[in-house]
Amino acid sequence: MFWATVLGLVIIVALSWYIVVHVRALRQQKRKRAELQRQAEKKAREQRQYLIDSIRVISRAMSEDEKMTLTEGCIRLKVLLDNLMPELHHNPDFTIISVHYEATRHIPYLKEWKSLERSQQRRYRHEMDRLEQENRAALLLAAAKLHEYPLDRMH
Repeated sequence: MFWATVLGLVIIVALSWYIVVHVRALRQQKRKRAELQRQAEKKAREQRQYLIDSIRVISRAMSEDEKMTLTEGCIRLKVLLDNLMPELHHNPDFTIISVHYEATRHIPYLKEWKSLERSQQRRYRHEMDRLEQENRAALLLAAAKLHEYPLDRMH
């Protein structure tokens, strides 16, 4: 009987130790998951703020400063809005951005632009100039409204 009691106590102590070790491991995993979640949320907030800031800078460069061509601005804004608030493409104040983007998306840019012959560049430049003139007023208005739009509201 004595040995059975001792054996029972040893088993209870061993199981208690096992439980304590696993509870500590679970708590540590929970803290680690919570920290990873906080880091992911922080990174998402920073990415969102980067998108908002970029949209503000580009829309200002298009409308107020005119330091960027309207076509380049539309290309950049289209991508940024796709990542931040794609539903804005359906907002009547901003649809011109997508319309202009679609009308010019076939035009090469960056490395592809540089590799074009001068005559091809001139043709594309003429096409961009014509489209920018046609859409100028609407694009400038859209850029100005986008600069003031409350992009930082959460959905």
